[in-house]
Amino acid sequence: MLSYERMQPTELLSCADLAARAFGDYEYFSIYVTNNKKRQRFLQALLRSEFRSNQNSATFFTAKKDGILAAVAMLCAPDYRKPSDAQYLRTGYLAAMLHGGARNVSAWNEMEKNAVAPCHSLTGNTWYLSLLTVDPNLAKQGIGSDMLRNCLCLYVQQYGGKALCLFTNSQRNRLFYQKNGFTEFHSQQFSYNGKQIGS
Repeated sequence: MLSYERMQPTELLSCADLAARAFGDYEYFSIYVTNNKKRQRFLQALLRSEFRSNQNSATFFTAKKDGILAAVAMLCAPDYRKPSDAQYLRTGYLAAMLHGGARNVSAWNEMEKNAVAPCHSLTGNTWYLSLLTVDPNLAKQGIGSDMLRNCLCLYVQQYGGKALCLFTNSQRNRLFYQKNGFTEFHSQQFSYNGKQIGS
């Protein structure tokens, strides 16, 4: 049985750490920080900073399976404003740079800024799904699809949203969102250290 609710402040670190585990092998990060141990430390610091910086400006949801944290999502309303660099630094972003390497993290930041730009260029009451991750130990059980349909999309509709957009870098995720009714509206490629990544 799945239940959905807004993330509680006391859950912030466990939710960020779940996301870090889920993103461990995701090419969105792995081509920028190739060492597995460094990447895991980078992801933990990065996502803790992301969650702390956005806890008052984005909406976080959790999915619990039989009372156990199974997934987390971050939704941004049409009027969302990204936190300042100073806010990120105050919430631990420097540790992410140290673990990931300044050059790698700078290149990742540039890719992320360009990857999200098509989403933020959409007009109207368009919401942005910044993050949806499922605990790797609970993958392939339909939790992500269920959370998308029965929590996130319903919430966006409840608040007058006309569209929900996101970007992804993997073919598996692309197929996941298409299966769940999303339509691809933009495609581009990025490269780093001789490796290609789609968006």
